[in-house]
Amino acid sequence: MSEHEDEHDKLSPEKAFDGDSVDRMFRKARWKSILRNTCISAVVCIVLFLGGFVLNQQIANKAGWNAYTPIELNKRITGPNLYIDGPQFRYGLLGGTIEFQKFKMIENRVIPWNDYFLKYNGFQGEATVLPGRTTGIVQVKENGKDRYYNDRSGEREMLFYHPAMKYDHYFNDLPLLNKMSDDQYIEMGLSFNKGYTLSQVEQMLPQGVHATWYWADSYNEEDLKHLKFKAEPERAEELHGFQSYLERLEDTRRTTEAQFMKMVQDVAECTNSYYAEQAAHVLAAVKSHQQSGMIIGVVVTGTRDQLKSLQKLPFIKAATLGATVDMY
Repeated sequence: MSEHEDEHDKLSPEKAFDGDSVDRMFRKARWKSILRNTCISAVVCIVLFLGGFVLNQQIANKAGWNAYTPIELNKRITGPNLYIDGPQFRYGLLGGTIEFQKFKMIENRVIPWNDYFLKYNGFQGEATVLPGRTTGIVQVKENGKDRYYNDRSGEREMLFYHPAMKYDHYFNDLPLLNKMSDDQYIEMGLSFNKGYTLSQVEQMLPQGVHATWYWADSYNEEDLKHLKFKAEPERAEELHGFQSYLERLEDTRRTTEAQFMKMVQDVAECTNSYYAEQAAHVLAAVKSHQQSGMIIGVVVTGTRDQLKSLQKLPFIKAATLGATVDMY
């Protein structure tokens, strides 16, 4: 061992490590600690962000379907020949928006009817219409009487007259068939002179006339007092009833009165308080009229010549034209 190496080995710790060396050592350790903590924090933030994003999507998706399902259930018991397509959800923080379209089916032709834009959140549980995105009807005067048209398609909305009421004026649009083209499908709303059972209505209508929707008597005594005070016919989309077939794209499973009441019961048990309360009221009224006949009107479709067979039938109290569409 050389003389210089021996002297270096004998240096005291204070001389072996000067102040600059200690500072460099601590700075290096501190930066390593900061880098390690930063990496750990970044990983934790990413995990929390991804977890929060997934959780929010799940909450918003569940809340969206909870808000939409009552709308879909209620649609089954309202709106003649009207259907809604699948909803589109756009998620936000613990909520979002729902967009869907309503369309009318006349025979095998489609007529766009309304666009709906709703908002919802995970706490409220019910969807509300977005401001400025409403759709509705246009009211016009024809020969001094109110008529209603869909504000998107421009098609007429049918009107109905309750058999227990006396009105100053009844529309009878059946003579209009003589002025219409023979290459159109036509929708017509018929109001009856009293309540009938479903089987009776099916036997009463002429062959070639397609009954597509049945108006159910969902009115109790208080409702009739309101109708008497209003003294105006009912707009089609305000009524309760049921489509002829359980599924739009099939013509084999016809809807029965019992199935209709089960659909009303489903709405009465849904999470939307407005629809549920309304459906409970409807169910009680319909049950009270079931034995005497719950069907007080019907919507029919067909060609001009097919619907002409409805003229002068004694059970038809009023007939109003609805939507029309070209066959081709």
